[in-house]
Amino acid sequence: MTSRTGRGPTGLRARWAALGLATALLLTGTAAAQPATRPLERSPRVQRVLTLVVDQFRPEYVDLFDMRRTRALLRESTSFPSAYLGHMASETVVSHQVITSGQLPRDMGWADEVYRDTDNLLGEGKDRLHITSGLGRTQLDTLMGSTGSPKLGDYLHRAFPGRKVVTVGGKTYATHVSGGSGTDIQVTFSGREFACGPDGAKTWRGPAGKAVPTYLSAPACGRFYVDSAAALDYGTSDTAPAWMYPLDGNHYIPGRDPAHLGGDTWVADAGMAMMEREDWSGMLLTFPGVDKAGHMWGGITDDAVYPPGSDEEMAHLRYLARNVDTQIGRVLDRLKALGQDDETLVVLTTDHGGMPATRFHGVNAAGRGDYNWFYGRSAQGDFLDPAPALDPLVRTGNVAGSYQDSAVRTWLTDTSPAAKRRAASAMAELPDVIASYTREGDRYRLAHAAPRRMTPGERDWWQRHGQELVNTMAAPYGPDVIGLLKDDVSYGVAGDHGGAQRQAQRIPLIFRTPGGRGATPDTPGRAVDILPTVLRKLGIVPSPADGLDGRALPLS
Repeated sequence: MTSRTGRGPTGLRARWAALGLATALLLTGTAAAQPATRPLERSPRVQRVLTLVVDQFRPEYVDLFDMRRTRALLRESTSFPSAYLGHMASETVVSHQVITSGQLPRDMGWADEVYRDTDNLLGEGKDRLHITSGLGRTQLDTLMGSTGSPKLGDYLHRAFPGRKVVTVGGKTYATHVSGGSGTDIQVTFSGREFACGPDGAKTWRGPAGKAVPTYLSAPACGRFYVDSAAALDYGTSDTAPAWMYPLDGNHYIPGRDPAHLGGDTWVADAGMAMMEREDWSGMLLTFPGVDKAGHMWGGITDDAVYPPGSDEEMAHLRYLARNVDTQIGRVLDRLKALGQDDETLVVLTTDHGGMPATRFHGVNAAGRGDYNWFYGRSAQGDFLDPAPALDPLVRTGNVAGSYQDSAVRTWLTDTSPAAKRRAASAMAELPDVIASYTREGDRYRLAHAAPRRMTPGERDWWQRHGQELVNTMAAPYGPDVIGLLKDDVSYGVAGDHGGAQRQAQRIPLIFRTPGGRGATPDTPGRAVDILPTVLRKLGIVPSPADGLDGRALPLS
């Protein structure tokens, strides 16, 4: 996408430098056997790692929404202004695994929101399609464990025996793929299982996950239970474009009940409670609020100011960006108050960028999000009402499943070379497709390109990164055909990600080390580099057999 006037990449770099904010871009898992590492070279100071993932966090938001605590963190950290996500699909369920596995999607067990079970690992049939964000914990563990590679939790357990590894988040799949069986405690929201309100309706969510501490779960209907009634939608279920993916009560936003605040405040409170009570070596907090607002309203274009205390204010991006900034500050303050900050490496990043769909090719109607995003039959349900824009592809009669957001990825029934070429030709006919690719083994081959449809900026980014990014999905479980889209385009909802566009790829990547100082290396970083960087700072030397795709970045 082309950023709003005055906020292009060159202007932003200058503004970050002037503010001392040079921000960065990167991202990235879970279960495995005991890691095969060489002898540990542990720093005597850094004994913990705290990873803060702000879902769909663009570097520009620090300035645009005056995120003061994040700005202060930047000034005392090493940040990478040339960094980028470095993989497709640029999505939550993919990138949280990349962060903690150090592996690209082609090597980590699944590559997208859709997974083709080529080896029948999940036991529901060979080549059965699954929607990975809908998989249960045991199923995700199966996929993560299939690689045989260690994840962050495995390394931490080896280096710091007896200490806990913890993940907390508002999205079940993000929380789990950040840890899997390599974590000791996972805390997320349950489904709507509890009747905590005066009407007796089961609309409340409580803490759920793995080994959830009783000081969070008890008493029932205590602080960590929030009202998630669909009817409590803050006006989003009947207001376009938010109605495609509306709020469900206080799941993603704090709400107004001071005794039961949800969203990013809930994540921070649960994390801080465990900081105080657990002997931990690793903690990952993933904050979902900014992503929810971005999908509902269009991301960076959602910058209006609404009346304080109104439903509109709480449901929009400015409020949620400032709220997560507050929560980051509270978590860092608690770390310091507990005397843990002088031994903790702090990582602040995101799982992907995001952009507004100023050219939208889905159906803008209530509840259309899932049907815009997915077409086909899956183990998690059938979605057979595609947007008309997808017709040239669907009419081939060879689509087993397709996922489309800011890129289009398709799994075919007939996967012969000729069938792939035909599908790539149909893909090239879809609105705003600039290039289509077919998978050939461990890489993708460019089938069609339309440079004349690209702006100079789009063409430059595509020439430098297009092939690299699609190749990160090249696995048997990955899509057979990929279509890359122009900037500012989505087939899913009002604000989106998933593709190779600069705005979906540019993300902040920040490391604060005890006693470190602010620095902005020109080294380009990717999400897959986060784990190797953390391991080096902790003095852990991975074995070549561990299969890491990333490399350690220089820290001050």
